[in-house]
Amino acid sequence: MKKIILISSIFILYAISVTFYAMHQFKEKEKETYIKLSNQLKNELNNEKRFSKDIGIINAISIAEDINIKKALLTNNRELAIETLQKIEKDFSDKTSIKHLKVHIHTKDTRAFVRSWKLGKFGDDLTGFRKAIVEVRMTKEPFFGFEVGRMGLTLRSIVPVLDNGNLLGTLEFIQNFDKILKRFKRKEYSYLLLIDKSLLNIAKYLKDAPLVGPYVLSSKKFDLLFLRESQIIDFTSLKENGYYVSDKYFYTYEEIKDTQNTIDGMHLLAMPIKNLTKEIDSSKKDIIKNIATQTLFLFLILGIIAILYLLISSSRSSK
Repeated sequence: MKKIILISSIFILYAISVTFYAMHQFKEKEKETYIKLSNQLKNELNNEKRFSKDIGIINAISIAEDINIKKALLTNNRELAIETLQKIEKDFSDKTSIKHLKVHIHTKDTRAFVRSWKLGKFGDDLTGFRKAIVEVRMTKEPFFGFEVGRMGLTLRSIVPVLDNGNLLGTLEFIQNFDKILKRFKRKEYSYLLLIDKSLLNIAKYLKDAPLVGPYVLSSKKFDLLFLRESQIIDFTSLKENGYYVSDKYFYTYEEIKDTQNTIDGMHLLAMPIKNLTKEIDSSKKDIIKNIATQTLFLFLILGIIAILYLLISSSRSSK
């Protein structure tokens, strides 16, 4: 009787230990899954940014090296700059997928020289809100990233225009980052570009844009259903944990900072909740399988020990 009670107690303790171990493992695997999927989304975003950087910087340098662009800045000849940009734009349209070239040339004292999409607007001082241009002017090094302008957060590649090392001005190649939506959609991912509400004094064209938590939508193209779902998530929880789980999506984010490390907005990234559920269920099955294997092995060892014990006891009894 005592042996039965002892064995029963051992099994009960083992069952309790296994239960606590399994629950702990489930929680750990959930955390690992959140981090894994968060990194997966961020890696996709960074791939898009690297691709855009290659295009942006190469094209900006190519245009900045044009002898007529340099001559136009050197002689303050806007007509020459406009004529040259229009020729370059036609070449781009004929030979690449870029059909609407957006190039902004700035003078060495950071004033607008030529906007390819708005030729009549020039001469305005950009030093007050275009920090990246000021940085390129000072360092003579290229800049790539998102910066706040009147249209909101825009992806810009800015390079110096140099003549024998002397700064003539700077040139900006502006890209449309909305193409990320098409590539994300193939993998059932979702994306929104968000700008901090406090920057609406600069991003004046976004004054009527939808609010998304403490942010304003800066994406030109977006999925309306995803936007509505994102408007009701807890951004405090998202920032504290690095992820957020709603009924329909698993969210993560990446901050957008300016050249002075000030946060201007965020990339809001998401995937369907089914992806998260599938990963967690798979992890739980692996844990249960491991525990079952360990338990079976333990019972096998105990069975062998029990058989050996009976054999030894039987041998002693026969003597």
